[in-house]
Amino acid sequence: MKFYTAKYDRVFKTIFCNEDNPHLMKELLERLLHLKITELSFLSNELTLESINERSKTVDVLVKTDNKYIHIEINSSNPNYLHQRNFIYFSSIFSKKTKKDTDFDLETEFIHIDFTYGLSKKYPTEGIYYLMNKEGLMYIEKFKIIEYNMDKIMQYWYTLDKENITKYKHLIMLDLDKENLKTLSKGDAFIMNYEKDVTTLNEKETFQSAMTYEEDQLLIMNTEKKISYQEGLIQGQKEGQKEGLQQGLKTAKTDLAKIMLQNNEPVEKIVKYTGLSIEEIKNIKD
Repeated sequence: MKFYTAKYDRVFKTIFCNEDNPHLMKELLERLLHLKITELSFLSNELTLESINERSKTVDVLVKTDNKYIHIEINSSNPNYLHQRNFIYFSSIFSKKTKKDTDFDLETEFIHIDFTYGLSKKYPTEGIYYLMNKEGLMYIEKFKIIEYNMDKIMQYWYTLDKENITKYKHLIMLDLDKENLKTLSKGDAFIMNYEKDVTTLNEKETFQSAMTYEEDQLLIMNTEKKISYQEGLIQGQKEGQKEGLQQGLKTAKTDLAKIMLQNNEPVEKIVKYTGLSIEEIKNIKD
């Protein structure tokens, strides 16, 4: 039976976005941001639309802490539009939440956090980004993006890098199998609680039946189609709506094919779930 980790956003949200028990999310954020959080509330992950022409915008996680809005995205792959899409979502949150009745909120901090798989080696383990000029002068205060290169972080576990395992164990735990998770959790109550919750979740028959590989790939495909449709509309303003949409859908199918090839899926199955031809898949593989 497959053990689903919190690399899957459905698992992450089920475990960490529990309004009745917010302690896991609270401690995860405390470890990520190196601060103490006294209050935490979960906000709607459906962003307000600006016009009737906009498609729905759904973020993975949005929470409000003492004086911070924190937006989290779980990125199990790194398609070429990822950073642009996530920045659009984050800036939309910033735009909405900084407006008051008669002035702007200059005190609340806005933090976007990416857990990203599939980043190239040129990206740092922990990238921190601000809006500033080349001399370091801030354009907007209280606006920060943090991206974790999850492949590099997971590599610390498999190369037995003890120093970095200690530093990033609260992130390493998110993508460990059951046995490795049990080893990592020893002596750490936070990780032990996460291990208990993720194990219990995986043992639920209803959850396992909903998380079959094929359905998960279809969910990815449908999400990519939805995002690519939005990207296609934007591109269509320049090149023609139909042509832009077709290109966006083609990109989504190619990204899904890459994911399935990485998981050593047979070509016939990739053809079924992407609609690409065998020749197109062979070209992607080559």
